[in-house]
Amino acid sequence: MTKKLLIHICFLLPFVLTIFNAQVIISVLIYDAYAQIMAYANLALLAFGIIALSLNHGDLSRTSRLWIIFFFLYFTFATLASGINNNPFNFAISIIPVFYVVGFYFYLSYRENRILFEKVAVISLIIVCLINIYWFNINFDIDKGGVYKYVVDRAGGVYGDANNMALTSVIAIIFISKIIHSKKRIYNYLKILLFLAMFYSLFITFSNTGFIVFIISILLLNHQFYSGIRLILGIIFIPILYLLLLNLNLITASINLVGQQRDKINNIVNIISFNFDKVDDSSRNKLLGNLINYISENPILGNGIDFAVSQQAHNTILGVWADAGLFVFLFFLWMFFIFFIRAIKSSNETKFIVLPLLISMCIFMLSLQSVINQPYLIAFFIYIGYKIDFDLECKIDLD
Repeated sequence: MTKKLLIHICFLLPFVLTIFNAQVIISVLIYDAYAQIMAYANLALLAFGIIALSLNHGDLSRTSRLWIIFFFLYFTFATLASGINNNPFNFAISIIPVFYVVGFYFYLSYRENRILFEKVAVISLIIVCLINIYWFNINFDIDKGGVYKYVVDRAGGVYGDANNMALTSVIAIIFISKIIHSKKRIYNYLKILLFLAMFYSLFITFSNTGFIVFIISILLLNHQFYSGIRLILGIIFIPILYLLLLNLNLITASINLVGQQRDKINNIVNIISFNFDKVDDSSRNKLLGNLINYISENPILGNGIDFAVSQQAHNTILGVWADAGLFVFLFFLWMFFIFFIRAIKSSNETKFIVLPLLISMCIFMLSLQSVINQPYLIAFFIYIGYKIDFDLECKIDLD
């Protein structure tokens, strides 16, 4: 085995396993001890790769470096807050995202590694979405440990969570749209089929947030389409789309929607018709209100590492404030401001893959509590930083 291949394995194998949520799947379906062994093996691989590349890396990204500074500040303030407030935490678990931040900061410093990362990412994302579709069709739910005796109303895929699966589906759509290219008609048909499959993977999650970021992503991915008469037609279509959404319950009346499926349709109609008091937020407003109360009690230093996750507040952004206090929260916001400013200033080739990714993950931070704690998403953030700084051409040519 060559040194270069070993380095690829050290980083890409843990990345793929986290995309597939392999640790949880092994724990639920096979044996918990094997899942723990895999988790430690992943960290060992990353640690070995970091050591190997730390003294022999390529050109580093100043934008991606902001994540290292953020986590340094986060753990400094949050550890102090944990001690002061006597809030226990599992440091071994909490530190895992840092391995991925530092690891991919070094690994993606080489252009050829970034190109390979794109290929591995798009293939992994496609497979995860196809698994999601298959599991939904056979009524398999990872949270239930197998085929569920009742109808699974929202597809959670390998993550056992509909919103997590929706975010992954949107990322897959973005990568397929911008990474895969071909001049041959047969491959273009394949690309269309993959796109439709990824959209179906998103659709069966019945995620309102997922549908919102999908629409935003499609508009950005097809920015070149909106010019001249097509722009005028697009503007004319907006009120038609509004009327369609407003009557979504009537349109879907003949479809046998069950459980939360109908609830999510009702949410869309209520939002469109400005009946916000009728929107079902799955008690998230109450959980978020509790988190805000904890923030007000310790606004400067916060409450400690992973405190917001323990409260299940489903908000990554305010979760940073609750964990590590005001100064880290402000740095977190400033970091993303820098990401967006630099993304907007980049070339069109880079801008219209980076912005959909950034916007999608940031919007999902408002409904997911663990976006920055999921290793595969952290790797995507580091990748975005490198694309912004080095403007590399993203293209998998099937010809």
